[in-house]
Amino acid sequence: MIIKYVGHACFKILDEETGYSIVFDPYEPGSVKGFGDIRDAASEVLCSHDHFDHNCREAIKLEPKEESPFDLKWIDTFHDPEKGALRGTNRIYIVTHKATGEKLVHYGDIGEVLDDLLTEENLALLKDADIALVPIGGVYTYDRREALDLIEKTKPKLVLPMHYRAEAAGFGLPNIDTIENFLIDAEARGHGIGIGQMWFINTADYKADADILVLRPQNMRP
Repeated sequence: MIIKYVGHACFKILDEETGYSIVFDPYEPGSVKGFGDIRDAASEVLCSHDHFDHNCREAIKLEPKEESPFDLKWIDTFHDPEKGALRGTNRIYIVTHKATGEKLVHYGDIGEVLDDLLTEENLALLKDADIALVPIGGVYTYDRREALDLIEKTKPKLVLPMHYRAEAAGFGLPNIDTIENFLIDAEARGHGIGIGQMWFINTADYKADADILVLRPQNMRP
């Protein structure tokens, strides 16, 4: 499986054998500082919720395939710790490759109280993922400490952080926390950190020497 980080909370996954692809949470043009417009194609588009920086389905040209190589499950959650009273609902997607068994979790804009989220039933779906796409910027999602608590309770093999601000690179929503602060806390809590020079990984070839990998967003403006 190829995983591409477009930017913000938008990722694309691709099955090389069938060409089937899924785009998660495409943002509207101009909605996130420092990112260019999304222009892509996919077999399927999945949005965690209908806020402008996550639901621009029209940015993706649909190229349907006959059968998906992915098994898809989801958990309906809340965007905030007040059971949706502040920002509504959020859907977590759990995607499992039918042939390889690889499991990927896209957490969207998760803001639900962690203990409420991690029921026995939900934990069975979320734990031990091969890849977890986790928001870490706070304000609209878990902050860096809550994100690390989630990671440590669900134990994914590899985490790709998303929905953050990058101070040095000049992208991200202006009022959310930085990736730099998250990495400081993650390292202090014993996590291995990797900084990718590319915007994608191929899970067939990738050999993890860290459990948190920061990818370079494809749509980051120069």
